[in-house]
Amino acid sequence: MEAGRIAYRNAQQGTKKHILILITNSFACINIIHSGLAKKLTSEYDVHLLSTMIRSEQLLQVNSHFDLDLKLIDLDLPREPTWITYLRRFEKILFAEHFDIVTQQIKYQRKAKWTQFWVKNLLWLISHKNAAKIMLKAIRRLIIFLTSFSIKLKTLLPYHFEGVISSSPLDPRENRIVNFCRRNRMKSLAIIISWDNMTSKGVINADHDYTLVWNDFMKNEFLQFYSIFNIAGPKVIATGIPRFDCYFQDRAEYQNAETRKGLDILPGNRVILIATSALRHFPNQLEIILDVLHFAEVEGNVHVIIRCHPADPFNAYNQLTKKKSVTIWHPKNLPRAGKDQFYTWFPELNFLDSLSETLRICDVCIQFASTMKLDAAACGKRVISIAYDGNVPLPHHKSVERLYDYNHQIPLNALQLDELVKSKEQLFKALKNNLNHRDANSELSSIKPFIHFTEAKSVDYTANVIAEWLD
Repeated sequence: MEAGRIAYRNAQQGTKKHILILITNSFACINIIHSGLAKKLTSEYDVHLLSTMIRSEQLLQVNSHFDLDLKLIDLDLPREPTWITYLRRFEKILFAEHFDIVTQQIKYQRKAKWTQFWVKNLLWLISHKNAAKIMLKAIRRLIIFLTSFSIKLKTLLPYHFEGVISSSPLDPRENRIVNFCRRNRMKSLAIIISWDNMTSKGVINADHDYTLVWNDFMKNEFLQFYSIFNIAGPKVIATGIPRFDCYFQDRAEYQNAETRKGLDILPGNRVILIATSALRHFPNQLEIILDVLHFAEVEGNVHVIIRCHPADPFNAYNQLTKKKSVTIWHPKNLPRAGKDQFYTWFPELNFLDSLSETLRICDVCIQFASTMKLDAAACGKRVISIAYDGNVPLPHHKSVERLYDYNHQIPLNALQLDELVKSKEQLFKALKNNLNHRDANSELSSIKPFIHFTEAKSVDYTANVIAEWLD
């Protein structure tokens, strides 16, 4: 019966191609839907979503707000068997060792001593026997084969999708769906959603016809890493960052004035934007924030906006709510409980507008080794990067400093777009210097290698590449 209804609807759609988009990550949701890419796609194709955070209620809001015609497939994703989970973890360890990925080496330092011991000795044994490359190829091939079968996913077949887009291709749940679809002769395309994914998330255990990345650094990483798997002719294309397009759109000055008024920022006050990191990465952020607020109080005529990371606890900065000239912005729609609440978060519909507005009105952005360094630089803002742990220094493997040693950070650090501060005294000096330079830091050519476009072109370019893939 259901298959008949689907076939009838497909006939009514005429010649429009049917595509499936997988969204299992909140930032992928922003990159696909909030950026305007979904609007481009729904104008050309019959688009269905399979998502872990978008349900019927959210879909109604999305379609209404963005003027879309997305359809939802209500299907709980199959659970991964425990033994495959452990196999993937072992694969990730091998992968990091084989390619000498510093990010993973730093992360392993936080593990228990006994874990470090057996990992170190196992890797020594494998590398001594020169078996890592052979094992990686065999493990990936085995995972792809075993995850290409699913009784539950057979409900996708009557839709006759021409292609499936994986918006988080390092997520094993999306890998499983892609592998099933490819076994049933569907095309697949991957969109890598963040600059750190290639060196921090393990292995993409699915093959794709096209893989879209932010920039040429990521393109070269992909070609280097996945060449060992003998993938036939992977097409890897740098398409920029769809969600960054909003930074390059013209905005009238009165709109900035309205934003300041809405945040109760007094005329003439300078604005410091603090973009927090996930608390699990830097648990001592509050101490840095208190340093900034102390500076603002002494300096005067300064307003501080604290823009919380979605993985920050909702009440992390409650003690600051009564302070004058402080605005605390916390994401809405967050589930109030659950270990994986961040990963099931459906971003509010104005998320990108709000982010763009706060960046445009700030004079300087303070960040903690996050993508906000790029966001702020794309908006021509001065950036201060925090590289000290507050009142008590931590060992390197727990310190915020370690985050700047991750693989994806190193080429960006070399550009010196930001001012790296390693003490409260350096922070105060950097704030004073940057706030006194009221002119914008508008040189975009230096960050072009990382964001690919310095105009609002990424959404259109990505849509054109998707059209090429489907032809």
